[in-house]
Amino acid sequence: MKIQELQTVFSRHPSVGKLRTALQRTDVGVIQIDGLHESAAPLVFSSLINTISSVCVFILDDEEQAGYFYHDLTQVLGDEKVLFFPSSFKRAIKYGQRDAGNEILRTEVLSAIINKSSKVTPLKGETEGAFQLYIVTHPQALAQSVVTRKKLSEQTLPLQVGEQVDIVFVQETLISFGFKRVDYVYEPGQFAVRGSILDVYSYSCEYPYRIDFFGDEVDSIRTFEVQTQLSKTKLQQISIVPELCSEEEQNESFLSFLPKETLLVMHDPTFVAESVQIAWEEGFCRQA
Repeated sequence: MKIQELQTVFSRHPSVGKLRTALQRTDVGVIQIDGLHESAAPLVFSSLINTISSVCVFILDDEEQAGYFYHDLTQVLGDEKVLFFPSSFKRAIKYGQRDAGNEILRTEVLSAIINKSSKVTPLKGETEGAFQLYIVTHPQALAQSVVTRKKLSEQTLPLQVGEQVDIVFVQETLISFGFKRVDYVYEPGQFAVRGSILDVYSYSCEYPYRIDFFGDEVDSIRTFEVQTQLSKTKLQQISIVPELCSEEEQNESFLSFLPKETLLVMHDPTFVAESVQIAWEEGFCRQA
């Protein structure tokens, strides 16, 4: 039996039907679910993707559980609608060792929420009112604050195919964002220019962008592999975002960044709150 067939079986279960009805009610704030073990939870929630219009955030107990849950969910829905929101750090926060890859994943999530980028366009067969995005995270990731919506908007450069924009303006904007000009990009925060082609490694995407200009018009946009320089995916529009991981006073919690109608799913809210508090006290307070 294929995974999609198994998902169909779950979606037809009477209990899932009751959950679907409860989620559509505006007077219900908290729903308790019992009996979902192992991969049953990803299958159930993947079958609810057409139920309500919102972002759904799954908060697992730790990074390992979050990784398994994310893998199961992507097996059913693919990776276009499911994003992982990790901690910015390689190990425990208290060691202060940042991970550039994790920072890219975090920024990708923030950009997807605020810009409704191509990562969150409706899947084939979906209807209007479907979940815009599934996000999988854990308490250690929530303990770290994120940039405000205002600052993210100010520090985002959107580009789309067919847009009229001067390549010199794009370069000046990247420099003002803190990007460094190099001969060849190989890590986030860099850009390179060769004639009418601009390569830029944004913190909002796993792969760098290659933007081809025809005069003052964006002719094409595609991602490419750093090692091979080979193109991967053609894109119609992108958002270029610099590093936004600094702990500033005007930052806010990730939960505050989310839309008000966001659905939060977790095993134990008390455990999550206590874990966030411990991560903060052992990590950021000690660093400060």
